[in-house]
Amino acid sequence: MNKRERQNKLVLAIQENRQITASELAINLNVSKRTILRDIQDLEDQGVKILAKHGKLGGYQLQETPNSYDIELTENQLSALFLVLNESQSYSTLPYKDEINAIIKKCLNLPYTKMRRSLKKLDRYIKFDHSEHLNLPPIFSDVLIYCTERNVMAMEYNNSLDIVTENVIFIGLLCEEGLWKAVIFEIGLGKTNEIPIVDIHDIAYSFGKTIKTQDITINNYQQFLNPTES
Repeated sequence: MNKRERQNKLVLAIQENRQITASELAINLNVSKRTILRDIQDLEDQGVKILAKHGKLGGYQLQETPNSYDIELTENQLSALFLVLNESQSYSTLPYKDEINAIIKKCLNLPYTKMRRSLKKLDRYIKFDHSEHLNLPPIFSDVLIYCTERNVMAMEYNNSLDIVTENVIFIGLLCEEGLWKAVIFEIGLGKTNEIPIVDIHDIAYSFGKTIKTQDITINNYQQFLNPTES
């Protein structure tokens, strides 16, 4: 079964069940839960409206009608948003360049003549120099999912001059002066660590054993940077 066939079956499974979990979809399609999550993200990027409900009775369901979000902003708030989005293009490493450009274009094509003229003046008379930087890989979005799951993951990454694989648990994401890092708990060493996202090559689900790390958060992980005492 190729990717397109699998995604078609995924959509049909959601339609037939009205509400189904990622684990149930993985069993039905004989693939990993990670593959299901990637397929759902890919389908959403293609325009398929998939809703996710959390909780015991949660699961995925298809949205019957297209959805959009209305945000009420004042003229000053919209101008500030427009400038921030433009400014971010010169230094941000986040993998959302196309989405940001799409929002900027929508701002410049607002149906409100006065506001549109004001934004076009900002666009015409303010320039942001673009600096060279390394964009984050698509795996950035996956790390966000792994942080919420707290499963044991096999992570392949650059360590000095070598590429190593370690069993880790993802705690959160940290941004320092534009450099994004994954905050992890290294199971073998019993400590937390910070790994630049650009150094991560691959992530896969590891053994099913549960490691208790709920006491470690993105706000207190620095307390666990040193190996635990035996």
